[in-house]
Amino acid sequence: MNFILRVDDICPTMDWDRFGRFEKVLSQYEHIKPLLGVIPDNRDVRLQIHPPRADFWDQVRRWRAMGWTIAQHGYTHEYTQRDGGILGIGRQSEFAGLAYADQFARLQAGKEILIAQDVWAPYFMAPSHSFDETTLAALSDLGFTAITDGYGVFPYRMGRLIAVPQLFSKPLHFGLGIYTICLHTNSMKEEQFSQLAQAIARHSANFATFPIACLDSREGMVAQGARHLTAISLKAMRALRRRRSE
Repeated sequence: MNFILRVDDICPTMDWDRFGRFEKVLSQYEHIKPLLGVIPDNRDVRLQIHPPRADFWDQVRRWRAMGWTIAQHGYTHEYTQRDGGILGIGRQSEFAGLAYADQFARLQAGKEILIAQDVWAPYFMAPSHSFDETTLAALSDLGFTAITDGYGVFPYRMGRLIAVPQLFSKPLHFGLGIYTICLHTNSMKEEQFSQLAQAIARHSANFATFPIACLDSREGMVAQGARHLTAISLKAMRALRRRRSE
């Protein structure tokens, strides 16, 4: 059993104080290399928390030099579609529902920005976990090899890409497999940072990097059964939460 740390919404105007708190937690564990979702050209006003850092791309290159993995987190992080995509987790999307040409152009524009900053890697993180078959096709045609999303407890093929499942925002597990812990440091409270530090201390020997996790793709009956059961269970839980909040 292994965990992957994933952090969404990395951009010049994020909450740098809170992200610094995250870095402080990890400073004790040089072997733990998180996956960072970097927005190429953020235009989401909800993520304009701090004044933009002029050295943002220098910071991203520093993280990459430390062995942290960079994933392209959409393009502008603007939600224009009411579409939950393949996974049906949310109700909005930057990509799902758009034509292939539109998705390809947006993904390519984001990729070109990351390439220009010398930080691109062939990994994709969809805003709001929302993408469709067209997104997968465009990503593959652009040279992406894996996404950080999906159900189940083992990486598996989704179209021509490897999907590394992401189920929880906490270090929960079923005793076997790979679990991606999804963090949004912009909104984390001090108590959550303390809980994260305790969880990392407890499981410090059980962390893997995203590229290594991609190598453990499985398609057997156990892996397929886990995908089916987690998809049904999590969709039902999320639907119940939505009804309660309405």
